[in-house]
Amino acid sequence: MKAFLKFEYMITPGIVKILSYIAMIVTFIMGVFAAISADVFAGLGMAVGGPIAARIYAELMLVIFDIRAELKKSNGG
Repeated sequence: MKAFLKFEYMITPGIVKILSYIAMIVTFIMGVFAAISADVFAGLGMAVGGPIAARIYAELMLVIFDIRAELKKSNGG
């Protein structure tokens, strides 16, 4: 608890991962609905590209936390 209160332990990477999974599921479902109700190609593009874009965005956010962890290790602390 002490590490959490002193911001030595980051909870945001876990939250980013959970939100990315939710975003992947939501964009896939939206793409399927768009393919059924409106434009087939746009819907399929969203169903395929949406989860990929969500994953890329999440990985970019997580890289920032990895950089922080490496800097903390190299600075002793």
